[in-house]
Amino acid sequence: MMYLKKLTENNPITIDYYSNGSVKTIKGRVKGLSINEQLLSIINEKQESFTIRLSGIRRIH
Repeated sequence: MMYLKKLTENNPITIDYYSNGSVKTIKGRVKGLSINEQLLSIINEKQESFTIRLSGIRRIH
């Protein structure tokens, strides 16, 4: 629950997450959060959009 508060801030964040069995890292700002679908949308510095499953998040810093 603590990490959800961090996601609502407008500051850039770095997320380590699992994807296809490996750990990946992305840095950007939160574009959207869907609690019902358990998805987080991130937009990086290059304005590319990514979607991450909340269950795959390993660490937010």
